[in-house]
Amino acid sequence: MQELQKYREEIDKLDSEIISLLASRFEIVQKVWEFKKKNNMPALQNWRWQEVVDSRKKQALEKWISQDFIEKIWNEIHDYALYLEK
Repeated sequence: MQELQKYREEIDKLDSEIISLLASRFEIVQKVWEFKKKNNMPALQNWRWQEVVDSRKKQALEKWISQDFIEKIWNEIHDYALYLEK
């Protein structure tokens, strides 16, 4: 049971790091939004979004993670980023 607890603690630590990284990412999203607003740019730039998705899916493939799974996660992250930009 101690081994299981150790694994759970490692997962909890990683989850905390993921949340911190997301918070940092969304702080940068705010800066991007401010730049876009100041320069009369639309919140969504399809070419950039496709570039991001393709890049993250390629990274996932290199790490043996499902590309569909990564695409779903990034769609959720992107939806929240667009929400923050509005």
